[in-house]
Amino acid sequence: MKAKSGNRELFESLLRFPKRDVFDCVPLHYLVLKMSGMGCITPRAGVRNGSTMTTLIDIGLFVTNLILAVTMMVYGMFITQRHMQSPIMFIGLKMVNFTCYASTIYGLISCFINRHDIWKFYNEAYAVDNMLEELGERTNFTRSFALFVAYYGTAIGMCVLVIAVMYSENLPWMLLLNLGYSYFSLTTFHILSLTCLDVVRARNVRLNKVFRKQFSLEGDVADLPALTVYDPKQTLILRQIMQIFDKISDLADKGSYYYGIQIMVSIAGSFVYLMFYTFAFTLVIRSVLPAEIVFNAGPIISYSMFAYNVFIVAFYGNALKQQCAQLCFASRFDFVLVFGLMSTLCESVKLTLLRMFLMQLGHRSPMITCGLFPFDWTLIFSILSTAATYIIILLQFESAGSSSG
Repeated sequence: MKAKSGNRELFESLLRFPKRDVFDCVPLHYLVLKMSGMGCITPRAGVRNGSTMTTLIDIGLFVTNLILAVTMMVYGMFITQRHMQSPIMFIGLKMVNFTCYASTIYGLISCFINRHDIWKFYNEAYAVDNMLEELGERTNFTRSFALFVAYYGTAIGMCVLVIAVMYSENLPWMLLLNLGYSYFSLTTFHILSLTCLDVVRARNVRLNKVFRKQFSLEGDVADLPALTVYDPKQTLILRQIMQIFDKISDLADKGSYYYGIQIMVSIAGSFVYLMFYTFAFTLVIRSVLPAEIVFNAGPIISYSMFAYNVFIVAFYGNALKQQCAQLCFASRFDFVLVFGLMSTLCESVKLTLLRMFLMQLGHRSPMITCGLFPFDWTLIFSILSTAATYIIILLQFESAGSSSG
């Protein structure tokens, strides 16, 4: 019996307002994945069950995007461009093209291999939302959907603006397609990776709210009558908080497994462009290159986009890390203080749960990573130090080449 597709159910939920759960917000994200070739899957009927299948259309979209990316990489590597005064800068432009498209090809293949995991990621988010709702923290999915639409529209609008600026410079249509597709791919990577970071971070924020609402101290610590409001029901709440924290950590692991590659691809492409743009800026200062190569609308907007891409990923990753640290600090301070003062009033099972939760916080925390490094402020410092090292080396080669000439 042929499996029934859940596309109709999914697209009907796209027009449903107000949004009830995460799967009412997924359809637009699903279309972005399909269009870019990063999520060539089709959900089965009953989309909330998490099962998916692969159709001929999905395979066709993947093959089309893969062929286009390979073609653009080959074209960018062997295209004859106008003569440049700096051979190293000429090699740098080839390197930017190669890095962007090699990263895109790697991302396409990896995402196709792991294509079924995206639905598991949102299934985990759906389960966490239900558990948080039981504790009184409901997500405003309509607001989340509106923010996603606004952010995606702004990002794609900036991408279109850059392409329009390049079009006004009368570039050959193949070169325009080469540059335009690379910008579109990296922008899509950026949107998907940022969505992953925000999905995990937003749920961790709400878990913090639940924790502080249920267990934070109010008033004077020494006021024992105020502490006696902690009834046995909180044992159950503490168990639920521990389960939710474990689920959020699993959600971060799944996000790292599926989206970590996409984030790394977007960061790699941005890093190479930013490094060679900075190198070109130093050559303009030394009068090796004409100023219009750097001080032009297209390069300036591109530089701003790629710099923002790196910054916002580090910002959201660090925000998630801080939320985990705040929860850990609050639990260690509030729990130890409260249960220390109430040791004679609390049953041993609650104290045991406290110790287990402190151990859980100390040994596990939700964090998005590509497997090599976490995405937080350390990413910015690593990029700056690496770029500075490479630029110094490139300047030395440039100086040696100029002396020989």
